[in-house]
Amino acid sequence: MSEKTLFNPSVDPEKLHPSFRCICESDASEPARRMLNNVYQDFSDPDGTFLGEFQSAGFNARFFELYLFAYFSRSGFLVDRSHESPDFLATKDGLTVAVEATTVNPSTSGALAGSEVTFTDMAPEERLKYLQEELPIRFGSPLFSKLKKRYWELDHCKGFPIVIAIEAFHQKDAHVFADTSLASYLYGIWHYGDLQKSGNLRINAQPVGKHKLKEKSIPSNFFAQSDTENISAVLFTNCGTHAKFSRMGYLHGYGCDLIDMVRTGYFFNSDPDAMDPTFFSYNLDEPPLVETWGEGLVAFHNPHCLHPIPHTFFVSAVQGYVKDGMFMTDHTYAPWHPISSTTMVRHVGEAKAKLSEVLPRRGRCAISSIPKKAFQQMWGFAISEDNPLIEERGWFADESGSFLEVVFEDKIDHDWSCVILARDQLFQFRVIFCESSLSTRWSAVDILHEKMVKLLSSPKRIYTDGGNAPVSGPFSDKVRMG
Repeated sequence: MSEKTLFNPSVDPEKLHPSFRCICESDASEPARRMLNNVYQDFSDPDGTFLGEFQSAGFNARFFELYLFAYFSRSGFLVDRSHESPDFLATKDGLTVAVEATTVNPSTSGALAGSEVTFTDMAPEERLKYLQEELPIRFGSPLFSKLKKRYWELDHCKGFPIVIAIEAFHQKDAHVFADTSLASYLYGIWHYGDLQKSGNLRINAQPVGKHKLKEKSIPSNFFAQSDTENISAVLFTNCGTHAKFSRMGYLHGYGCDLIDMVRTGYFFNSDPDAMDPTFFSYNLDEPPLVETWGEGLVAFHNPHCLHPIPHTFFVSAVQGYVKDGMFMTDHTYAPWHPISSTTMVRHVGEAKAKLSEVLPRRGRCAISSIPKKAFQQMWGFAISEDNPLIEERGWFADESGSFLEVVFEDKIDHDWSCVILARDQLFQFRVIFCESSLSTRWSAVDILHEKMVKLLSSPKRIYTDGGNAPVSGPFSDKVRMG
């Protein structure tokens, strides 16, 4: 079967969306283009309209839908797209959730139509009004429209939690906005910080009854409105973008020899007295972590819903909820949470390879010994301690958590082996390298570290091909089971 592609235009040239044209034609879009096609291979189209809409006026909505499919299908969920609506039935740990995607789009009439002034160009008082009034109204319109679809009455959705997933595409800098305005609308609460003379930060909660802009006014507290007890949660992200697919493609090894990519932004600061998020900037050639598809997701849980969803369900997402009249967030499953970021992607062509010949990369590299328990928790598999063939005698990980390493002793031949594991596209650790029949433990460790330095000098962090070294030796079957 030939590979499917998103990038053979199937609509008239004048109808092609500018962003679609950019991905098709830009050399710098190679990682995003290849990653989008990679995800699209397993994506089904029950109503037969996806491809044409992705290439034309429906680009943003369909792009977000493809992002959600990437998240669910590569985060341990079983995904059912056999129905025209809602968009997904996602199953994990015995629970099935129905998910409908929607987007915040530009308005051409009414109070929300008008100038395209970006948030960065607004005066401080304009920014506050925008966050407290206009953005909640913009989120409210598509959410209320989806509520009226009454998905919970469909035969294939009855008894399932219903989730609405939303992302904003209404202006060119829409993705700089965090979840503050959406949380305010969903729960009818506005939070603001008050810095005490002691240096401590006090968070205050202010009830919100409505959101008003010019002649338009809507009630706040979406989760308290009629019929919303059927909505278990709202999923939000500002990361379901071209930049996300570029970074994920780069981590898969797409375009690494020709592209330079730098990500800059802010991530959540867990210090309760910190007024501001933490600034970050890194080159994708030396990523500080392996980015997941769920990084940047926030799950807002409805306190009044009929079918609550466990906080463990949405992998890698921040969990938002209300407790004692305050909006709270649980970062247990998303300790590194980007609030907003921009990714600069530059096609440098052969210059990158030539520069690496003159100035070979010598990036930061730290490989630490870790406890056996930590290794097994990350791998998700443990070789029996009474295994008659081999015994684990050392466990390692690099500081970004990209790779795991383990040293084995052969109980029969009394020689040594070393193994390196990396994540596959489902983010599960799999063997990508092994070396056996080594004379001493130290020679095994030396080979392991030498190979690790080479692996860490490449931006590739996700291995879909299982690496390029055969798995052999007396422990090969045991290793493959992991």
